[in-house]
Amino acid sequence: MTLFEDFSPQTYDQWKASVDRELKGLSFEETLTKKDEIEELDYSKFNNLSRANSSEKLTYSRATSSNNNDWLIGKRIEVKDEKVANKMALLALNQGANALTFILQKTNILWEALFENIGLDYIACQFETLDEEQSQNLSKTYPSFCKKPLILLNDPIGVSSTFILPEREQAGTVLFKVNAYGLHQTGANATQEIAFALSMGHEYLHRLLAGGFSIDDASAMIRFDFGIGSNYFIEATKFRVFRKLWANIVTSYHPQENCSHACYIYAQTGFVNKSLKDPYTNLLRQSTEVMSAVLGGANEIIVRAYDEYAKEKEANLGERMALNISNILKEESYFDKVIDPLGGSYSLENLASILEEKAWSLFQNIEKKGGISYHEGKNHLQSKVEKTAQKRMDKLKSGERLLIGVNKYPNPDEKANQWQDIPPYFGLEALILEKHKA
Repeated sequence: MTLFEDFSPQTYDQWKASVDRELKGLSFEETLTKKDEIEELDYSKFNNLSRANSSEKLTYSRATSSNNNDWLIGKRIEVKDEKVANKMALLALNQGANALTFILQKTNILWEALFENIGLDYIACQFETLDEEQSQNLSKTYPSFCKKPLILLNDPIGVSSTFILPEREQAGTVLFKVNAYGLHQTGANATQEIAFALSMGHEYLHRLLAGGFSIDDASAMIRFDFGIGSNYFIEATKFRVFRKLWANIVTSYHPQENCSHACYIYAQTGFVNKSLKDPYTNLLRQSTEVMSAVLGGANEIIVRAYDEYAKEKEANLGERMALNISNILKEESYFDKVIDPLGGSYSLENLASILEEKAWSLFQNIEKKGGISYHEGKNHLQSKVEKTAQKRMDKLKSGERLLIGVNKYPNPDEKANQWQDIPPYFGLEALILEKHKA
């Protein structure tokens, strides 16, 4: 006897009648339909039709792990002083991090001082270097510290930076970073972030293929950096949709290996919705943001300290809690145990189909205008992001969008603090809503 034999089936009309009773006079359509002007998405909060991906082939909407839903807990280390950076790295590892990204910000690095007591063979590690000379220097030095291959990150932003084609033997060790995170921090919505990542990733594929790399090698040399916003289900769906659309692009080049369809997603929390005057609300926001990235199947997650760009930092609270969030979600909430926990949700599959259609359409429009590296294609996306950022500011000022600690329920014990300037990206200014609340 199965569970279904114990309960009589319910029709949609019976279910709707039950919901109507629970709503107690509220409109069924208005209550269960979401119209998001910033995301430019209209979708139902329920769906009575199955759109499960189990019947589809090679959607890659699920994460790549077949054993669990684990993710790497990442930490960014800016290297301005080798001993200080080493101390930060060791502290992060002791507090639960298992992946380090070293951002090299000085020449003539003392590698022995930087790597002292760090077990590089036992963690994931990658480097953003200043220039090609520093990359070559590190390539020669690194084997004496670690047996694993060196992973170098290349971040040519748009068309203004030089795209340096790596040597053939560097396939898989040089990664080209698609910085959709930077666009996210300018106020972009999920559709725009996905379309940017698709277009920039496709641009890198073209250049690598033209340089003689196979599609299998080229796809393995691209990493996608995404931001994580506070719109819980849309953010989780964003990662699922992107994986499917990227797999569609790679499929068109006929790879020999199935794994070439998959992509590596490096997700980071940001600062658009954070408040320097309410640290504890920031921690709640970061927790739900990480949850959505985990549910969406991100491979590596970095929680940036909410006061990273503050002129006065909250001692070690922001840094410590940044690592604790992932630790708690793993060790106490077991988010790493269940594969694709959102799979089979009809309403989210419906949302995914809507987001997929809009993101693919925007990507195609950018491609028709020459791609993201051409003036017309770049301007097309910039214009859309600027309008979205303006909507965010307008809704905050009008009170239509409520941010606890920013324009609603201010912290009575707030301290005077100010934001430092965050670097612009893609020709757009970084957006911090707290600066625009008045």
